[in-house]
Amino acid sequence: MLKFGGSSLRTGGSMRQVAGIIMAEREKKAVVLSAVTGVTEMLVQFISRTRSEEDVDAFMREITKLHVDLARDALRTESARAKAVEELVAKLVKLERMLYGSCYIEEVNPRIRDYVQCFGERLSVIILSALLNELGERARPVDADELGIITDGLYGAATVNMEATRASIRPKLLRMLQEDTTPVITGFFGRAPEGSVTVFGRNGSDYSAAAVANAMGASSLEIWKDVDGFMSVDPKIVPSAKPIPRLSYDEAAELAYFGAKVVHPMTMEPARSGNIEIRVKNVFRPEAPGTAIGGADNVDQSIKSISCMKDLSLVKVFGEGTGYKLGVLADVASLLRRAEINIYSVVTSLTCIALLIDRRDVAKAQKVLAESGASRVETHTGFALMCIVGEGLGHHKGLASRVFKAVAKEGVNVGLISAGASLVAYHFTVDEADLERATRAVHEELFGC
Repeated sequence: MLKFGGSSLRTGGSMRQVAGIIMAEREKKAVVLSAVTGVTEMLVQFISRTRSEEDVDAFMREITKLHVDLARDALRTESARAKAVEELVAKLVKLERMLYGSCYIEEVNPRIRDYVQCFGERLSVIILSALLNELGERARPVDADELGIITDGLYGAATVNMEATRASIRPKLLRMLQEDTTPVITGFFGRAPEGSVTVFGRNGSDYSAAAVANAMGASSLEIWKDVDGFMSVDPKIVPSAKPIPRLSYDEAAELAYFGAKVVHPMTMEPARSGNIEIRVKNVFRPEAPGTAIGGADNVDQSIKSISCMKDLSLVKVFGEGTGYKLGVLADVASLLRRAEINIYSVVTSLTCIALLIDRRDVAKAQKVLAESGASRVETHTGFALMCIVGEGLGHHKGLASRVFKAVAKEGVNVGLISAGASLVAYHFTVDEADLERATRAVHEELFGC
């Protein structure tokens, strides 16, 4: 099972490199693709508000040109180019109709938003399949909703119903593989039980690939990116960052959730339940070993990595006797959930609930929390989060002391602290202006560089 990210598909040359990796794998395989880099963001931005007919016309010209140019760059023969362009145009007609429909009704609802967002994947599989066929490998583009990847129906952040998905897609994919056809499957989205398209969230194609691998009974999943795998820290902050050869499922999930956006955090769940080893590899350095996730009996009890998140804000909800009132935290969380605001961390006291959220959601959070009955809501921006990850957290006495001493030596103040929620991670906030200085200090303390 192989999955390729959008940065691997951005030029005809990189697409040919991807095709070479696929064809070098002589075993029967399925492939899952992301959208070409930047395309999903184009779609998300365009559908973020209602548009005019002129807006739709201009956007369709832009997205059509991008993919037609890419197909012509990737493919060598005129016949392959013509066939790919014909398929792309036919697919784009469906997108155009939906955008015009939204324009006419002057509405962008969650169902429309999810349907539009997934078109980048629908287009990328057409081009790569055409390239594989041109090179002599039988391949077929497959849309996830038509294949039958079944979700829970939650717009914007769906999860896979593995039992229903396995029953739906396994026979179809096995039939294609028996016919020596490589299915090239759209990532990022699936189909709700009633048939509407629902997406898995950003980087959700990794999660799609793990779900397909689970349904197929695969023993391994290769996720090909433009990085060598997970590192001990972001190398943009610490150039001497070390590659991590192996992580447990829990370690990888925590790193991914708290800022190391190498893979989607939910990728680990289908992989774990199917006992599938994930290997993260670099398309542009295929000789590099990458990072293996799961699949090992003996877990390395060391500290593995530091992950970081920027652009966070602290929201404090005050109320008399908050700690004693039943259901207050549930009410606050429910209000934020309905507003589609994710909570990264929460700490409570007798009089206050402190929540860590994305800075972009602050204004929306203030508005909805005004309905909670709180006596006061405060917001504080400019925070960043540092997360220390490793199966060895519970086996290294004095580790927290070492970390906070290293931070204190740099004159950095620590804010919200969370320890114990995870057996393999704890995290704390610092001012965003201090993040890089604090990260370098902690990395030197833990890894000696």
